[in-house]
Amino acid sequence: MKKSVLIFPFLVLGLSTEMEAQKVTEGVYLSAKDFTSGKISYEHNQNISNHKLYVHDSFKKSTIKIVLGDKTTVLYKDSVYGYRSDDNSFYRFYKSDEYKIINHSEKILLYSLSTTEGAPRNIHQVTNYYFSKDAGSTIYPLTKQNIKTAFANDTKFIELVNTYFEFDSELYAYDSTQKMYNLSRTYEQYLKDK
Repeated sequence: MKKSVLIFPFLVLGLSTEMEAQKVTEGVYLSAKDFTSGKISYEHNQNISNHKLYVHDSFKKSTIKIVLGDKTTVLYKDSVYGYRSDDNSFYRFYKSDEYKIINHSEKILLYSLSTTEGAPRNIHQVTNYYFSKDAGSTIYPLTKQNIKTAFANDTKFIELVNTYFEFDSELYAYDSTQKMYNLSRTYEQYLKDK
């Protein structure tokens, strides 16, 4: 019985250490370069008890507000790249919209943007998908035609897209075996064979 009593404190200590390691750093990416390199500004410091990032997306405000302790900073969305939320989601501000980056570690970035559509009695959420060639490039709707336009100089990649993707909806399919999106996997294959 004493053995189990001694093991319990180590188990609790191990779990609390693991939970501490899983804490996410919320903050702002000032540029595409900062996003690519993982440099977060105005990040949540564990020593400051009062920290909050207000994005104001519901009301489409043009600013974000960061509270760090007793200091408040206001930034214009069009002057920063995006942010990382406390639930480990990544977002990019682009032309007054807030796009969720759904594959932050892959070369071709994929985004989702949810909007409310319909008449008052038939309101529903619609999610549309977008892409950019890299972190700093223009965001386009995710269609085969837009992929062909954005990668016009990469004819071999376009051939692979034509071979592997029949419908636009297949472009944002996720490969759980490879743990990446199929479009990114195809692009990685193209880069290896290049």
